[in-house]
Amino acid sequence: MAKTYAYALAGALLATFTVVPAFSALLLHERVRETETIIVGILRRIYTPLVEFAVAHRILALAAAGLLLALALVSVRFLGLEFLPHLEEGNLWIRATMPPSISLEEGNDFVNRMRLVIRNFPEVETVVSQQGRPDDGTDATGFFNAEFFAPLKPAKEWRKGMTKDKLIEEVNEALEAKFPGVNFNFSQYIQDNVEEAVSGVKGENSVKLIGNDIVVLTETAEKIKTAMSKVRGVADLAVFTSLGQPTLRIDIDRKAAARYGLAPGDINAAVQTAVGRAGRGRSL
Repeated sequence: MAKTYAYALAGALLATFTVVPAFSALLLHERVRETETIIVGILRRIYTPLVEFAVAHRILALAAAGLLLALALVSVRFLGLEFLPHLEEGNLWIRATMPPSISLEEGNDFVNRMRLVIRNFPEVETVVSQQGRPDDGTDATGFFNAEFFAPLKPAKEWRKGMTKDKLIEEVNEALEAKFPGVNFNFSQYIQDNVEEAVSGVKGENSVKLIGNDIVVLTETAEKIKTAMSKVRGVADLAVFTSLGQPTLRIDIDRKAAARYGLAPGDINAAVQTAVGRAGRGRSL
């Protein structure tokens, strides 16, 4: 999008110095009389005295300009990105965060069912889904992450009285009703990528935790989520899961195993067979 704007501005600038003068020479008469409109006349009557005053009082004019520049530089720190206009892209980018322990097969079944729920809304043109991390490997995520791209039909084909905010609310309610325990986040395709490029997080506002112990970070993140959920106006609140798959740790009591004549390797083999479904033997 940024490149498109740059190309458009460059093309307009090029046309200003090439095409416009050429067409002016061909289309305008040789004798062109300059006339001022009423608005230009009023602005000139205001502008001319100000210019004369600034020229007569150069030090005062420079001091005022320097003060305005200083105020502008100070205010830049508080602008953030809110001054950017909201771009309506005509689509929905939905992110579903399932339990971290879900398998690829089970997650794929959930994703297919979610896609059908989203597609049932008449305002949605189609739905494309992806599960897990992207192909380029830029996101360290697992099978619990699913993303849906849903282009929308033109607004004139929507149901009467339907707005995009209302559509998002209805889609969210339908998904949460059918898939309890799954967190859903709504954005737009370009907006989602821009937000990630700006802050590194897919969201308009985010709280980042930095530390060495990922378990403590996860516990603290859940506490922050609980506190922020009580703030009025907060929506689509979720925690990005980084802890990974849960693990089962089994410590063998060697003394107790020795009383039964069992070696630690025998116990590990039994646990592997029970939990991991390892083969119990080989047929010859």
